[in-house]
Amino acid sequence: MSPREADNTDPAHRLAITATYEAMEMAGMVPNRTPSTQQDRVGVFFGVTSDDWREVNSSQNVDTYFIPGGVRAFMPGRISYFFRFSGPSLCIDTACSSSFAAIQSACGYLWRGECDTAVAGGTNVLTNPDIFTGLDRGHFLSHSGNCNTFDDEASGYCRAEAVGAVILKRLEDALEDGDPIFGVIAGANTNHCGQTDSITRPHEGDQVSVFQRVLRYQNVDANDISYVEMHGTGTQAGDATEMRSVLSVFVPDQRRSARQPLYLGSAKANLGHSESASGVVSMIKVLLMMKNNEIPPHCGIKTRINRNYPEDLAERNVRIASKPTPWRREDSAGETRRVFLNNFSAAGGNTAILLEDAPKLLPGTAKQTLDGRGTYVVAVSAKSAKALGANIRSLVSFLETNPSTSLAALSYTTTARRLHHNYRIACSGDSIASVLRDLRPRTGSDDYKPIPAPSRSPQVAFVFTGQGTMYTELGRELFETVAGFRDDIVRFNHMAQQQGFPPFISVIDGSVASLEGVDICASNLALVCLQMALGRLWRSWGVRPSVTIGHSLGEYAALYSAGVISASDAIFLVGTRAQLLAKHCSPGTHAMLAVKAAVAAIRPLLSETSCEIACINQPAGTVVGGPKRGIEELTAKIQSLGYETVLLEIPFSFHTSQVDPILEEFEDAARSVQFRTPRICVLSPLLGRAVRDEPAFDGSYLVRACRSAVNFQGAVEDAKASSIVGEDTIWLEMGSHPACSGMIKGTLDSRATTLSDPNHVKSFNSLAMAGT
Repeated sequence: MSPREADNTDPAHRLAITATYEAMEMAGMVPNRTPSTQQDRVGVFFGVTSDDWREVNSSQNVDTYFIPGGVRAFMPGRISYFFRFSGPSLCIDTACSSSFAAIQSACGYLWRGECDTAVAGGTNVLTNPDIFTGLDRGHFLSHSGNCNTFDDEASGYCRAEAVGAVILKRLEDALEDGDPIFGVIAGANTNHCGQTDSITRPHEGDQVSVFQRVLRYQNVDANDISYVEMHGTGTQAGDATEMRSVLSVFVPDQRRSARQPLYLGSAKANLGHSESASGVVSMIKVLLMMKNNEIPPHCGIKTRINRNYPEDLAERNVRIASKPTPWRREDSAGETRRVFLNNFSAAGGNTAILLEDAPKLLPGTAKQTLDGRGTYVVAVSAKSAKALGANIRSLVSFLETNPSTSLAALSYTTTARRLHHNYRIACSGDSIASVLRDLRPRTGSDDYKPIPAPSRSPQVAFVFTGQGTMYTELGRELFETVAGFRDDIVRFNHMAQQQGFPPFISVIDGSVASLEGVDICASNLALVCLQMALGRLWRSWGVRPSVTIGHSLGEYAALYSAGVISASDAIFLVGTRAQLLAKHCSPGTHAMLAVKAAVAAIRPLLSETSCEIACINQPAGTVVGGPKRGIEELTAKIQSLGYETVLLEIPFSFHTSQVDPILEEFEDAARSVQFRTPRICVLSPLLGRAVRDEPAFDGSYLVRACRSAVNFQGAVEDAKASSIVGEDTIWLEMGSHPACSGMIKGTLDSRATTLSDPNHVKSFNSLAMAGT
């Protein structure tokens, strides 16, 4: 919102947004991250009773933002608008029980499937003195300034300010998403004290009715309730009526067993009566009690317990804690603590909620991922440099206080379960100590000045390398530690075997000591399937490419990444091509030579040889291929001119006449493959240009790509000239070695951002910093 709008917006509205953000952070809720957090399925339900800010300003500063900034109906709408939530957005006013009525309403929407996640809560920000006067004249307020709940001299309540929010989901969705579950709302109900003799006086029978209805609907025995969080405002009539109704339901006549005491308490004695926010305050109090396994002492009794209460509370095993009292779920029936929470309204509304412990997760019931990684990424972000420094200091302080924190859990929380903003840092480490070493210098020193990530996510290009240097253990660490990657490799390996090709997992996981004895079919399949799995892995981490390019064999992975061919067809094409090479071409008879020179300087030297241009990689990088003898002679000639050369360690001379014998059979095989229009832009090294929404790929294309020179430089230059890629494009390379990164920098600019997947942790850090 603009400064002018913010100035005219009720502080309660602004604080509600802040509380919602904090609740989302604590819940690890990232919109659109899971099916249950899609923005169009998130609802907002807030309880608000008064428009203090609007009423105070009604005779001054009335401008464009007076209504949206002050009317309480705009509060949940502003939260929905701020976070782009499109689910139901309701403002609920039932006076003191507003936030509980909002929570019950949210539960109803969830139970009926009308939304999948709900933000529920309430606010009570006191800016209008007239409300104090009205409550005092109505004899609501305490003479002593305290909420002396349960005290014999209680004379009313003390007003309190509060803003609270909780994130609600159906239990099965929370378990599926791996959310931190603080408690479970088992039941909720609302009625009204319509039988009372005054609208502001409670009615015992109606309170009893709402309690019994909740218990009956959930089939819960009243004796299983171990704690009741009372409304307990500190008024004589209200407290006495509530005590009678609670005892008549939860301790009707007989004494509770020694193993099932009933504890009573009220947050208002500690915090005051936060009116429309009092329900969510009570719920948060009880959730903290569950978390800390302790009932806090009730501080409302200043003189003696109210003489209107039954005198046999102790004999009936009803207790009011006077000191911190252990409260463990292991001591409860079924090892589940059940709590009843009451929230009543001066207008006659009664809302009751049954809250219980989250289910214990048995071994094997939670999502478990084999995680043997040695290094983890930790990210911190904020909306300003100052806030980023504060967040870093907060994290450093937490880790120094809790050095035994799980590094894996910290990484997961800070990367996958946080909203990320433009000012950000990412670091990696193999221990909490190493992460702290990286974070401490960034806690606000003059030498560290964070630069914000761009307002929009930079463009990402997936780059898939060619064959180059193959080695075992191509993806061992990821195969052992990332379930999604491992599942993809196993699935691709199964596809290959179903098509009659050899298994290749041993090349990926390093179960073979060397590549000697591994045929070209297995090694080629291992490389391309590795690349396809890496592309899927990066996408699963939220990295969405808009451009892709593959060098030589890597083009099959690029076409798969762009949706041109399926994984099964990519495996079929690569496996068939490799088998034809093994059948028709003799390894070692031909060679390939990388030359640090432009193609224009090399081409004249080929006229009297049987060698030819195989790859045009960059302005100062060319690869030639041909018979081994011819390559040896050409090497001497090129070196005599002062150019650097490197003989490539590969068995065949790809993209030269050596592969001619396979082309006809390969084209026959490729005709059976279905080619689709690319979903993202493909930079074609064969055509030397970008291909977008056109059917440029078919079997004949792959045959020509197999035989013709790889014009990697031309494809990248055309993409730049066509503004398909720009200076902010991040080129993420995937393959056995980072061969293409240098080509891209040589073609575009040494400042081009290239990342190499073999060091995927560093790549993830850089992408996180860049704003992807």
